[in-house]
Amino acid sequence: MTAFNRIRLARREMLEAAASLGGIAALQGMGTVFGMMAKPAQAQGLGSVTSLRSTSKSWLWAAEDYGVARKHFEGSGLTVEQASTQRGVNHDALIGGAADILLGSPIQNMRVQFRNQPVVLILSMVNKFASNIVIRKEIADRLGVTEQSPLEAKGAALKGLKIGTTGSGGGPDQLVRWAMRRAGLNPTTDAQLTPVRGGAAMIAAMERQQIDGFCLSSPTSDIAIQRAGATYLFNMATNPPAQLADFPYIGAAVTQETLRNKGPQLTAYCRGIALALRQIHQDPADFKAWSKGWFEGMTDALFNVSFDNNVPIYQRDPVPTQAGFQANVEFLDEDLKSIGQPGVPDGYTLQKAYDLRFVEQAMRQLG
Repeated sequence: MTAFNRIRLARREMLEAAASLGGIAALQGMGTVFGMMAKPAQAQGLGSVTSLRSTSKSWLWAAEDYGVARKHFEGSGLTVEQASTQRGVNHDALIGGAADILLGSPIQNMRVQFRNQPVVLILSMVNKFASNIVIRKEIADRLGVTEQSPLEAKGAALKGLKIGTTGSGGGPDQLVRWAMRRAGLNPTTDAQLTPVRGGAAMIAAMERQQIDGFCLSSPTSDIAIQRAGATYLFNMATNPPAQLADFPYIGAAVTQETLRNKGPQLTAYCRGIALALRQIHQDPADFKAWSKGWFEGMTDALFNVSFDNNVPIYQRDPVPTQAGFQANVEFLDEDLKSIGQPGVPDGYTLQKAYDLRFVEQAMRQLG
C-alpha cells in the first residue's frame, strides 16, 4: 500500500469512527488531526475533496463510486476521499466542516436551507425515490398484498408494523410516512418507525424478528429478500407510484464556504459525476462488471435482478430539472404540513435550492 493510500484510508476510517461515536462533535474534532497529516504532492492537481454519505455501499451512491474506480475525477486532477456515517441525516457534519460534499436527498438539504443554514445543492444524479420498502412475506401473504397492489392497499399494509428506517427526517422515513398517509393512516400512531443504523443492521434485525420490515435502498432490500424472508411492498426503482416517478433523490450539497473556496474542485467533481453517468448509460456492460465486484454477497441471480432494477435510477447528466424540483417541493410541502410545520416558503425556486455554475461549466467542458 502506498503512503498516499494509507493516508486516504486513515482519513476515511477516522471519519466513520467519529460519526459512529457521536456525530458532529466528534467529526469536528478530527479536523485538527487531518490537518496534521502529511499529504502527498500532486503535481498540477486540484488536491482532494471529502465526500460523505449515510451508508458505505448502495446503488444510490454508485455513480460516485464508479467515477472513482474509472478515474473520472482523477482525469481532472481531483482526488475524492469518501466516508460514510451510518446515519440518515448528516448536514451537521457538512456544516461543521467534516466534509466538502454531502451526498443525499435534495429534500433534506431544502429543509436545512429553510432553517437559514449556509448549504446549497450543486447537482443531481439519481431521479428515482430509490429507497424500497420491504416487509415479511408472511405478513404480505396474510394481508393479500403484493408489490403490484394499489398504492392505498400497500400503505394500509404498514398499519401496526415495526418498520426500520434511517431516522427521522431521512428519505426512508419520509417515504414510509408518505405511503401511510395515502391510506389515511397516521404514521406517528399507526406504526412504529424505528431508527436502524446501516444495511447490515437492517437485515440482522429482520432475521431476528426485531422489525417487521424496513425502508432502504438496494442492494440491502434485495439481500433481505434473499436472506430474511422479505418481499417487496414498494420497489421504487421499477414500480414507483406515479407521483414519484420522476423524483430527484440523490444530489450533492456543499456549504457556502466551499462554494467560495473550492470552485475549481467543484467543477471537476461535477465533471467526474457527469462522465460516470454518461458511461453508465453508454457502457452498461462495464458498469455491470464493476458493480458485480463492488456489491459482494449476492448470488448471481439476485445480483442480475438488482442490477436490472437499479440501472434506470441514474440520470443521463447531473443537471437538475424544473419538473424534478417541483416534485421535490410538493412532496416536502406535504411532509412539513403533516407534522404541523410551515410548508415550503413562497418564492422558493430551483435557483435558490441549487447553485448551477459548476455543473453547467462542467457540461460545457464536456461538450
